[in-house]
Amino acid sequence: MSSANRVGVIGAGMTRFVRRAKEAPGELAAKAVEMALKDAGLTINDIDAVIHGTAPDAFDGVHMKGEHLIAGSGGVNKPYMRHFVGGGTGVFSPIHGWMHVASGKFKTCLVVCEEKMSPCVPHPAGAFLTIFDHTTEQPLKLTLLHIFAIEMCRFMHKYGYTEEELARISVISKKNALGHPAAQVAKETSVEEVMASPVLSWPVKRLDISPTSDGAVAIVLANEEVTRKHCKAPAYIDGVGFRLDTAYWCTRDLAYPEYVARAAGDAYKMAGISNPEKEIDFWEPYDPFDYKALHHMNGLLQDPTGKRVKELLLSGAFEKDGSHPICPSGGALGVGNPIAATGLMKIAELYFQLTGQAGARQLKGDLQRGIAQAWGDLMQVGTVVIMNADKGTVSKSTLWKEMTKENLPGGTPIKDVKEVPYVDYKPEINYSWDNGMALTTYLEGFKAGKIRGSKCPSCGRMMIPARAFCEVCNLKEVTDYYDLPDTGTVKTFTLSNVDWDSSMLGDGKVNIFAVIEIDGTQENMGLVHRIKDVDPKDVKVGMRVKAVWKPEEERTGNVMDLDYFRPLKDGDATDVAPTRIKPVELNPVTAKSHPGRIPLDYRYTAGIAGIKFYEDLAQGKLTGTLSDDGKTIHIPPTQFDERKMCSMDVIANAKEIDPKSGKIVGYTIVTENRQGEELAKPQVIVQVGFDGVHGTIFGKLETDNPEGVKTGLNVALQPTKECGPNYVLFK
Repeated sequence: MSSANRVGVIGAGMTRFVRRAKEAPGELAAKAVEMALKDAGLTINDIDAVIHGTAPDAFDGVHMKGEHLIAGSGGVNKPYMRHFVGGGTGVFSPIHGWMHVASGKFKTCLVVCEEKMSPCVPHPAGAFLTIFDHTTEQPLKLTLLHIFAIEMCRFMHKYGYTEEELARISVISKKNALGHPAAQVAKETSVEEVMASPVLSWPVKRLDISPTSDGAVAIVLANEEVTRKHCKAPAYIDGVGFRLDTAYWCTRDLAYPEYVARAAGDAYKMAGISNPEKEIDFWEPYDPFDYKALHHMNGLLQDPTGKRVKELLLSGAFEKDGSHPICPSGGALGVGNPIAATGLMKIAELYFQLTGQAGARQLKGDLQRGIAQAWGDLMQVGTVVIMNADKGTVSKSTLWKEMTKENLPGGTPIKDVKEVPYVDYKPEINYSWDNGMALTTYLEGFKAGKIRGSKCPSCGRMMIPARAFCEVCNLKEVTDYYDLPDTGTVKTFTLSNVDWDSSMLGDGKVNIFAVIEIDGTQENMGLVHRIKDVDPKDVKVGMRVKAVWKPEEERTGNVMDLDYFRPLKDGDATDVAPTRIKPVELNPVTAKSHPGRIPLDYRYTAGIAGIKFYEDLAQGKLTGTLSDDGKTIHIPPTQFDERKMCSMDVIANAKEIDPKSGKIVGYTIVTENRQGEELAKPQVIVQVGFDGVHGTIFGKLETDNPEGVKTGLNVALQPTKECGPNYVLFK
């Protein structure tokens, strides 16, 4: 790459990471943006484009979340892009930003990642139910914790790790996080303490896992011309890589993340690295669970044998003062895990370390290169960035060198959302999923007491679930379908004490989930299901099992027609060969849709500014926020100016407005509810402005004459004892 297209990181900002933030999502993002711009010595007017990364909308419960957050991201009226690949987002976002600048299209790009996971109730983990296939896996009520545990078990089995050895990573990360101002759960701990923490889904224990977090991170990218002009100690992006595997996670060995290895290989090639172990000085692998850091290090070191990573762990090389320090930031395990923002926190750490701004966390020695990696979705996303120090620029004193938790903005913790004004939201979002010929054939097999697959004529793979294409053979059409044996081998498993929403099962109940390699297929081809009729202590990798089907009259053509798998018994037939069948012909009966609902509810805080608005409204007052220049009053109250991306104090800069001085600037007469049902009486929704004030307020208009409503009509905002948009009322 020519020097003209070199891309440097010249500024970073972030909020504290907390379990529940008082701030609204946009307020978190704006705090991180303001700090990143200050660190870079730029204003929002100097930014050419904005990238916003958030994980799926299901966490926040806000549809079109990117558009919702554009103001807090500084993206208003700028080229703007939002994307998500689950936990991989925080490293994918700067890759997208790098593309924008390296292409020469833009000189600067602001990259923002935000996640407010706390609105999802009863627990944010419930949102992970939505990443599983709605027809073949969601009925099992899996959560990400279950497949992490399943993968951890496979990782331990293949590479011979003990739980105690894996716990060392949790100890390292939490200790490193003591020096990070954003850290949520930094602490001195021990392997014994990790091992003594509650078992959630064996082998995963409470302290093996990163916490649920709210938080935001932002960085500023610039081309070399801008970077040099602003005299910062930059860290340049030398290499990027990203790869995605398929969502068919039961069709490969989970022990080795091939997608991470391929992404890292791309980044190494771009950066001119031939021996990463010798040419990388420190590592920020994604570590939502302790074993995951090692799992990802195998991929980053391009080592499917896993021998070198295990040697490094046991020798102490991964410690902060070791030869191969990992997660000097404290990682997700210590700093916290606001899913999309976590990876960008790691990118920021590369910038801090390579430019000597990491403060108490600063690694010793002459650091030249660092690497950050993030993972996402169903064991399928690998994103990698390599950054290089610029030794030609001397680091000056910056706001990050002496940063403390006390002066880091944003991330105001609350114990319960009910402490502040909040809004309950119970979305009635229902779906009806059509299956197509392949999946219909697969599901009709369950109704007949059969596991069915389809066979690719090119690579010879027998695929489960049956599908009409082969994803590894250029999407070649697949037309051969088979009934398969209903026996198989346990490849990996978990003994779970928690339900899909992270609630404890109680009463000593344990759910055993396993990946079963089905007989008559190639290695690693199978499905995930439950195991019963066995003492959990007796379940092991390699155990032979057989399907137990529901009575024929109870089967409906659903994956739960296969009730569970049990241990194979003497006398069970094990020599059943796959039998070729005709696919089910589609007609109005066979091509039925499967209805479903995403079972998630939300409880939103109103945010710092919203709390001010609703608390005043309850007293019959209307306040706005006076801008720092003293010229503009914003309504509703706002914690930031989206045009300047600077903070505003909703308390100190509060300005009262006459609640009776409103005028209708727009309105609509609503005759149906959201379900399309006719209302008992028409409802008028109005947009109301106030003279000399920037912004408008939406609410309901109380009137006996909807047809007489018109723009310009004077209205008065009414006091209310309730909080939320449904209670904003005008007369």
